[in-house]
Amino acid sequence: MLGWMRRCVRSLGRLGARLVPVLLAACYTYAPLATVAPTLGLRVSLALTDQGRVGVAPVMGAGLDRVEGTLVRVTDSSYVVQVTSVTDVRGAVTKWVGETVTIERAWVANASERRFSRSRTYFAAGGFTAAVAAFIASRGLFGRGGPILGGSGGGDGGNNQ
Repeated sequence: MLGWMRRCVRSLGRLGARLVPVLLAACYTYAPLATVAPTLGLRVSLALTDQGRVGVAPVMGAGLDRVEGTLVRVTDSSYVVQVTSVTDVRGAVTKWVGETVTIERAWVANASERRFSRSRTYFAAGGFTAAVAAFIASRGLFGRGGPILGGSGGGDGGNNQ
């Protein structure tokens, strides 16, 4: 494979690696929980109250605004969540690896569930397709405008006397 083509393929791979997580995130939205007894295994986002920030601080850290994860157990007074990420009051997101934490319902301002969004997925896929097409066009990978390789130029090799 030609050197310039290898570089383009690597660049396209890096572009894809950066865009795929964005696309996956764009495919979901959060909606308020429809029931007081949500299904176990549901992906949830729990927005904390001021009291909740203080309550979770000894276990999860100070200044948290939101906890996201998978619902493990629900009681009338608490949510038990395998935490995937937390967001602090400044908006900084910290990834977690599934530690199980109990959060009192009184500490939760609102609880939302993660839902697949078909319209957002179509929009994200369209944007990704446009980005890839623009990348390919900007690199001349459609076969137009590249150098002509090989072949004989004809003539006498420049011996015009």
